[in-house]
Amino acid sequence: MSELFTPYRLGPVTLRNRTIRSAAFESMGRRFGPTQQLKDYHVSVARGGIGMTTLAYAAVSRSGLSFDKQLWLRQRSCPGCATSPTPCTPRVRPQAYRSATAET
Repeated sequence: MSELFTPYRLGPVTLRNRTIRSAAFESMGRRFGPTQQLKDYHVSVARGGIGMTTLAYAAVSRSGLSFDKQLWLRQRSCPGCATSPTPCTPRVRPQAYRSATAET
């Protein structure tokens, strides 16, 4: 098996393989926050087998905002950020992740 398809530890998270879907603006945010459509999109990418998916056009302060479909990473739109191991990265629970992605 290629090393590409083997697990990889990235800080506190273990990815199921080394494939990464790079950030691309999906235009699925609303009022500077995520939507169910955006979540469903990234869940479908994960279920498809990608090891990690990332978000694009996410501002960390009001001055970084350009348009209302852009994400603003703050406590209101990212409740898990305050207790995460790294800023603005919600804590991942491997059991919950496996059960959510096991059904394909």
